Amino acid sequence: MRVKGFSFRGNPVTITDMEMLDSLRPYYEEEEILLLEEALKKPSTHALYLNHHLISDEDFQALYPGLRAHPFIPHAYYFEQEDALGKSLLHNIGGFYILDAASMVSPYFLSPKKGERILDIAAAPGGKTSILSLMLEDGVLLSNDLSYKRALELSGNVERLGLSNVVVTSGDFEAAHPQYEEYFDAIMLDAPCSGSAMFRKDARLEQDWSKEKVLKNHEVQLRLLHLASTMLRPGGRILYSTCSFSYEEDEGSVLGFLKEHEDFEAVPLMDHPCFYHHKDLPEGIHLFPSHYEGEGQFLCLLRKKGEKEGTIFEKGRAFAGKLDPILKDFDLEGKDIRLHNDALYALPHPMRVSGLSLLRYGVKLGETSPRFLPDIALARALGKGHDIPLIKEKALAYLAGETFPLDGGDGFRVVSYLGIPLGFVKLTKGVAKNHYPKGLRRRY
Repeated sequence: MRVKGFSFRGNPVTITDMEMLDSLRPYYEEEEILLLEEALKKPSTHALYLNHHLISDEDFQALYPGLRAHPFIPHAYYFEQEDALGKSLLHNIGGFYILDAASMVSPYFLSPKKGERILDIAAAPGGKTSILSLMLEDGVLLSNDLSYKRALELSGNVERLGLSNVVVTSGDFEAAHPQYEEYFDAIMLDAPCSGSAMFRKDARLEQDWSKEKVLKNHEVQLRLLHLASTMLRPGGRILYSTCSFSYEEDEGSVLGFLKEHEDFEAVPLMDHPCFYHHKDLPEGIHLFPSHYEGEGQFLCLLRKKGEKEGTIFEKGRAFAGKLDPILKDFDLEGKDIRLHNDALYALPHPMRVSGLSLLRYGVKLGETSPRFLPDIALARALGKGHDIPLIKEKALAYLAGETFPLDGGDGFRVVSYLGIPLGFVKLTKGVAKNHYPKGLRRRY
């Protein structure tokens, strides 16, 4: 049962809060504990990451002039809760992803390099995957979640943002990892943890917290770090992160891993006044809400010793069947085309998916049976140059599922608003038949 204490500017202090804070005292200075205690009484923060492939920062800030830019992460912004951006048209058509400002820092420091093959090992619901995908140039990202239900949510977010370089799977790498030995250039490991850094946002995590859970998670984290190490190429990087304040799940897990893996080293990162470093692991970063405007996160970048060679991708597989004429105008040459569950998918480079349940293989081009119909994911991923711009009135009509007059040549065409592709229409004699998915239709 949640037992309330006193209140200061927002959230009440609870017995669980105090138990968690007491568990930190053997490791952190008393001044830091007291500052953290005060921070936990304050309201949570709200932030987003802009889909800068679809809309520029200048245009976005003109639409929402009240936003505050993140101090060091490009395309990241703070907003006030009352702005209700999560219900906005721009959010629903893929303009941005809402996530905790602390969660943005780990993909920023993993810093995808051009042409890399990356794994996000516990990716749902997709915040870190979205940032990694948008940062990654001419590479591919495998985003996995052990829960099939959560992987479906992840796949939906990948589609909403029009991310074309992401493979979504659900599976257990403890079983599948032998097929990925030294396969990835970089790995995001957002490890399961006790969640103490999310108490302000989710009371269920607070009620479920215990020191026993912290210690059990520590053992799981060591296993996952070892697992990730076997799948990483020499010279590659693991970004380890948790949403926990506990030393055992943070410094304790990293130091335990390094003790058993002499082929790895912790990498010093850019410093900032809002970062806290523990003396035992100065390369690690705590984002305490007492210093950093966010809910909290721990992260540490680990490098596998050795020389990193450039990734050599296999040649993309052309589709063995006949591609529909609808696709002839879209740049699919050199892409890896795959038929999966009666649907065609395209990925910039081949990605191994052995031992995992496949949900999405890059961009879904469309269903093939009984006849080919282009998918909204293809429209969202195409970007500018393939679209017919709509004025606001017609864009709202399209998102509501309506038919309307529209100039353009007959056939399937992509329509857009504010430069962002919305989906397909089928033009026939100046009338746009609506192909926006029925489950997404709504009136704004």
